[in-house]
Amino acid sequence: MEDLLNGLEVARAHATEAYTVLHQRLLVAWAEGRPVAAAYLEPLGVKAMAVQAQLHEQLLRLASVPQVQSSLERLGEVGIVQDAAEAVLGQRQLEPVVLLWAILAILGVVLLVFTVIPKAKLQFWSFFYFLLSRDKKPNKPTDITLDRNSQSCRHMKIVFIRHGESQWNSVFNKGWKIFLPIRLVRALIKEAFMIFKRDSIFYDSPLNDVGLQQGWDLLTFLSSQPAGCREPGSCQKKVEELQVEDIVSIIRGDVGESMVVSSILRRAISTALLALSPRLLKTSFTKGRVYLMTSLQEISRNVDTLAITPANSTPTIPPDEAKMKSMGNLMSNFYEKRLDAKHNSGNKSFGMKAKKRQDKFVEWVFSQKQGSDGSQVDCIIVAGHSLWFREFFKSYMPKSSKHIAKTAKMVNCGVVAFDLYKGVQHQTPVVRIPPESIKEIYGGFEVKGKQKKA
Repeated sequence: MEDLLNGLEVARAHATEAYTVLHQRLLVAWAEGRPVAAAYLEPLGVKAMAVQAQLHEQLLRLASVPQVQSSLERLGEVGIVQDAAEAVLGQRQLEPVVLLWAILAILGVVLLVFTVIPKAKLQFWSFFYFLLSRDKKPNKPTDITLDRNSQSCRHMKIVFIRHGESQWNSVFNKGWKIFLPIRLVRALIKEAFMIFKRDSIFYDSPLNDVGLQQGWDLLTFLSSQPAGCREPGSCQKKVEELQVEDIVSIIRGDVGESMVVSSILRRAISTALLALSPRLLKTSFTKGRVYLMTSLQEISRNVDTLAITPANSTPTIPPDEAKMKSMGNLMSNFYEKRLDAKHNSGNKSFGMKAKKRQDKFVEWVFSQKQGSDGSQVDCIIVAGHSLWFREFFKSYMPKSSKHIAKTAKMVNCGVVAFDLYKGVQHQTPVVRIPPESIKEIYGGFEVKGKQKKA
């Protein structure tokens, strides 16, 4: 350690000498070859020195305050601080004012990084979120019986659409584990080229090629189904009373009054925009919007569950999707004109655990009264994530239920519909999903990598 410190001291001395020589030569060059520039630089240099002197004077006053001085002295006695001081400045003990200068310099560097690199703040936040988050705290299920025929009991049809496979999955969940380091290094190199862009492989991971194809497959399925809800008013029936083609017709926007909402993460948004593109094409912005909701953000501490899109704004389309030849500029147009960010309150916080997000979503669902044409909204279509969906089923199905939805994830781009009720039983608010109302429309639930019907 002593040899290392001696080496650092010699290097510091040489660097200081080189800087002094270079500084003198630059001054001479500017004075002789660039007299006009020198005339401007000299006053600036004088002003900078005056500002530095004033700042130093203020720091001296601050360091002389007894409470501040004692705190700085204790900080200066920390071993790692002394080692750093000896390595950089050649002395282990620092005066309080020098330590204040060091702290100010570090804060300045951090502020510069946050200003120059848009994702620096997110990277900083994701580190603490991973260590301290307790996101996996959903509502606890009960076996309270809800009288669904009560006049105070309210009902809404819900359709869950899980997003397609993401680029995060390509790195960590696909292929042999022995090649994971190679995939990770390749992804990190690609990530480095995105450092100044609002894009990422890891944060808010977008769809990969497989995920895009899964979205196309879902689009094909929805478009190929026959017309449903042929009887007048049948679209207002409960999911339990409808057939697959009836629910598909509602999803396509052919019948009924439904709304589309999505997580604020791009893989869910892109899945919704791609799979529901025929619905969006035949409707105006007023009726054909996709509402982005922080309350639908995935349940996990992993960085891929954190959004890169600021609050009250819409995301930029992932570059790979903007280049999709088969869609032309349709996806870019949808990203620009069909997303509504009024429910995007930004990234989930430490206090916004799964339970709170579930409660907020349920509250919003039952606050929807009328659609764009004045008719009653009777179906909410949700583009989201596997863990969020699974925990939602687990929270609001009866505790005694053994339904597969409580233990297994939906497949990528899987579609599941169900009835959601909200009422009061014995003065206790109850939100309930009847297990018998759950219908698999497309795909199914994963069990050890396979699909299994409920």
